[in-house]
Amino acid sequence: MKLEKKVEEKLLAYIKEIFANDSWTLAHSLSAVGIIKQIAKSEGADEKILATTMYLHDIGYGGLLADGYSFSQRIAAKKEHMPKGAKMARDFLGRIGGYTEEEISQIAHLIEVHDNVDALKTQDELLVLEADSLASIDPKVPFSFSEEDVVKYVDFFLNHRATRFVSKKGKELLEKFSTQNKVFAGMAGKFKK
Repeated sequence: MKLEKKVEEKLLAYIKEIFANDSWTLAHSLSAVGIIKQIAKSEGADEKILATTMYLHDIGYGGLLADGYSFSQRIAAKKEHMPKGAKMARDFLGRIGGYTEEEISQIAHLIEVHDNVDALKTQDELLVLEADSLASIDPKVPFSFSEEDVVKYVDFFLNHRATRFVSKKGKELLEKFSTQNKVFAGMAGKFKK
């Protein structure tokens, strides 16, 4: 099912408000939406559920982080942002309409588990992981971390995220982004299975 334009406009306005002081997470979230739409199309997955999830997946960081945060601060906020974001998403989606209670529950679940990388099992959970991960290395969304934090992030990405990709489109984008993102230069080819 496709995401309706009117609903998508509300989602965009909401995250722009949430991330008014966190430009990287806003850019990351918008990248994740574009990526999940490509993946959903190639996998025959539900764009409405997955794109909504990607718009809202990091809203729990709102108020927890602002521009200039470190990798360690982001990691420390990870556990808190998932349940907080799931609750915020339930409340927001219930107010704007256009979603059934079942759809809201699916979206809230995906938000609540999306960074529990090793516990993800369903196709939708893994596709959300792929879009979230790819948006983190999208060459159009420059890292906001210090050089030292970038090294930590690359290690984290390689060991906890890149190994979990399941979709053909996600793997293609991983290869593409790894060749285009100068931080990941030279890593292309390491992701093929």
